[in-house]
Formats: sequence, C-alpha cells, structure tokens
Amino acid sequence: MSDITFADVVHQSVSFSKSDPAERLILELIDTPWFQRLRDISQTANTRLVYMFSEHSRFGHCLGVAYLAKLALEKLAQKFPADVAEYRTAILVSALLHDIGHLAPGSHTAFKTWFPDQPDSHEELAETVITQDPSISAALKGFSPALPQTVLSILREDADVPPWTWQIISGGGWNVDRGNWSTVDSVLAGVSYGKYNIPALVDSILITSDKQLALMENRLDAMLHFMVSRHAMYRQVYQHRVLLAADMLNKAVVQRARDLGDNLPFADDVMRAALAAKSATDLTLHTMFEMRESWWRYHLSRWNTSTDPILKDLSDRILNRRLFKTVRIGDSFKREELVAKATQALESLRLDPRYYLHAISTADVHAGDSRQSMLVQLDSGEVTTLSEADPLIKSMAVESKLSRRSWLALPAEAKQTLGESR
Repeated sequence: MSDITFADVVHQSVSFSKSDPAERLILELIDTPWFQRLRDISQTANTRLVYMFSEHSRFGHCLGVAYLAKLALEKLAQKFPADVAEYRTAILVSALLHDIGHLAPGSHTAFKTWFPDQPDSHEELAETVITQDPSISAALKGFSPALPQTVLSILREDADVPPWTWQIISGGGWNVDRGNWSTVDSVLAGVSYGKYNIPALVDSILITSDKQLALMENRLDAMLHFMVSRHAMYRQVYQHRVLLAADMLNKAVVQRARDLGDNLPFADDVMRAALAAKSATDLTLHTMFEMRESWWRYHLSRWNTSTDPILKDLSDRILNRRLFKTVRIGDSFKREELVAKATQALESLRLDPRYYLHAISTADVHAGDSRQSMLVQLDSGEVTTLSEADPLIKSMAVESKLSRRSWLALPAEAKQTLGESR
C-alpha cells in the first residue's frame, strides 16, 4: 500500500503517498520524536475549560496544515507547474513543521506563562529544532543538502524565496495554517463558527507575475465567508474572557514558583531550567522537548499538595476549575480607580494582588491582515488588496479594531467584595 491515511475531522481522511518523494519525506518526519511530541502539546490550551471536547493537540493541526498545503499545491501546479515543482517539497515540510517549537502549557498560552512580557517566539524555537534535532536535520539533508535552508527561508519569510512560498503558509487573508485551525478548532469545540468553503478557496488561488499569492476576484465571496468564520472563532472561542482569565492562572503559578526560588517544594530538572530561563532562547533543546502537557500537569498536581498556600491555591484553581472571574474595564479614567478598589478587595481577603489581579484584553483580530493583506487579481488582470476589492472585508477589519475589550481578572470572592464596595 503506497498511501498512508489518517482519519480527519474535516476531510474525513488525509493521506500522503510513499511513492511520491516529497510526501514520503513528510511521512518520515511525522515519525520523528519531535513531531510525535506534538501529541502532548495542546492546540487550544484552556479552551477545554469552556468547550469540553477541545482536547486536541498540535499533532493533528500540523498534519492537517501539511495536507491542506498539498491540496493547494496540486491546484497551483495545474497553472504554475514550474513554480510549484521548484518549491513543493520545501513548502510541504514548512507546513508540517511550522509549529514544531510550541511548548506546554497550551502552545501560545505557554509564552504568556513563561515569558509574559515578551512576544510569542515559537517560530524561532521551530528554527532551533529544525537545525539542531539530529533526526529532522538528517531527514531534510538526506532529501537534499539545500532543503533545510530553503525551509528556514520560507518559515522566516526571507527575501531569497518567492513571496508566494511563505504566503501560502503564513500570509494575510487565507492560508493553510488559518485554513486548518479555523475549521478543526470549531468542530472540536462543538460549534459551527469556523466552517467555510475549503474547496472554493483552494481552487481560487494563483501566483501573480511578481510571485505573490493572490485570490481570483470571482471567489471573493468564499474569502469573505472564511474571514467571517475566523472572526467569529476569535470572538466566541479564542478571546472568551473565561479562557483569557484562565491563562492568567498559569502565569501566576509560574510567577509564584519563581518567587519561591530555592524554597520551591518540588521541581524536576526541566522545571528548574524553565523557571530559570529569562527568555525562550535560553531554553535548551532538551528542556524544550520535555516541556509537555503531562509534565506541566504533574507539577500542578504536586504543587496542589504544597505547604506554600499561594502555590497550592493557584494550582488547585487550575486543576479543579476554580477560575478567576472578570470585571469589565470602562474608559481609561475609570481604570486606575477600578484597579485600586480591586487591590483593596484582595488585600481585605489577604490575597496578594501580584498573583490574584490581572488585566486581560482581546487582541486585534485582523491586525495581521492589515499589515499583510492578501492580494486579489481582478477579472481585468489588475492586482489589488482584499480590503480594496471588497468593502465588507475592509469594514470588518475596522470594526475589529473598534471592538477591543478589556477586563480585570480576580478571584470570585474578591469580585463579590468589589461589587459590594462599588
């Protein structure tokens, strides 16, 4: 049997062929320890605390992104065979490995947890894995000595590769990364927000004369459908205030563990290395490899029996879903007053605000599209941007900027005390 098939919640099944050299390489990479590790890295972190079936991992997402890239490249190859032939393998590998650097707890949530004042750097960690892990490096070099550098150029969005090669994975508008998580995360959350017409978008992309990825004008309706779906997933799932507040518990636990220093009651060598790291780049390959969900939850379980009351309480809140509550922040003139009253409420309950009071807010959903909007090739042959081609898409991006929301996150008992004092 030349095809290896995986069951899939969106496509029913996804497959890669052993008879195709590029797809055979994908299958080889799937079997490496680093890629198998993604089975123990949560795709949507604390989403499971609200949507109970959101227990899926980065493994399925990355495999799905590679498959969607395969479908898109098959369509592009019909009109642009030379372009696709040159970069097909590197794009498939980049799609598969784009999230290989994610950590526990909860992928993107991990960077809020370990390095809260620094940007998410899973892309940089992916480069470290690709260049330093012997199994991945050997597989890529075995295919072609030039392949590792081409993959890194695509993931870095470097100028030495045509823009379309990275735009298909990380460009504005639709790409195979967003195209996968929007639908998969929706299905596994048990909601319908993220569903869209996948074949219509895959069929409608092309490569412009200056090697940019673009959408054909006659499928703007499919793009609008996708962007509405993506927007709804952010508003209803990823930016749910309960989930944002739960992320702050992770952050508070790590802050308390760091503050305890040598008095921390339990931590294995990996945890001590993670706590000592000042930035993600301080993490060794071994430490990154071991930072998995099972490892994180084991430490929470041990800390839940700690003699330190703060570490014990924070860990218990995560394990037993005693989450922080939220209070909406109004205009900037009321923010300082609200923070002051919340601090007083916590102190009256003998709860340290350093661990029990956090400001949370929604990110600008379409900021990336504004900076890096997908191109549209009009029926006339002219190339323009999505926002210029469709006023509804433009207005949706503007609405997103205007609808940013902020809250304070704090324990339920402090919220009650705060309410009584207002």
